[in-house]
Amino acid sequence: MTIRGLGASLGISATPVREALQRLIAEGALELAANRTVQVPVMTRARFAEITAIRLRLEPLAGEAALSHANAELCTKLEVLNEHMFASIAEGRFSDYLADNQSFHFLIYESAKQPFLQQMIGLCWLRTGPWLNRLADEGRFHVIANEEHGQMISALRRRDPDAIAAALVKDIGDAAEVLATHLIYAEDTGGPKCRP
Repeated sequence: MTIRGLGASLGISATPVREALQRLIAEGALELAANRTVQVPVMTRARFAEITAIRLRLEPLAGEAALSHANAELCTKLEVLNEHMFASIAEGRFSDYLADNQSFHFLIYESAKQPFLQQMIGLCWLRTGPWLNRLADEGRFHVIANEEHGQMISALRRRDPDAIAAALVKDIGDAAEVLATHLIYAEDTGGPKCRP
């Protein structure tokens, strides 16, 4: 798609679209190719493993920090999102599932009241998010839905640091394991690029 085409589809001018693309390039979520097209960066096995390892450290840290700010209102919002996710899975609405899953996690991370930590987690999500669409294409996205979100809510209610950390580690690890199985890496194709 062109910048002008993206702007037209969103009902805005080309300028904010260009600015948004430049920001995503600066954050490493997109890259500018030699022919001035914008594309998702190559995903290698090493890069995916590195991002997953970082997430497994940072997200439990944010979850634990959120415990002191957790309240009934937060838990209720998380329960509603969790119900929406189960409905999306049942109805095959993968994009809705992904949006609610991100909202679920970042409600917890925002509650940690540590904006730099949240920013670092966000950068990890930016780099892996586009690849989740591969699971939808293969009709396998249902396997990343699990019971860990309920465990996170329960841990927040009890203010249990070990339980919130364990639930986040399992949630991230299970999804990464499934995604890694279905990713086609640059190394596998022998080509220079691998796209979501």
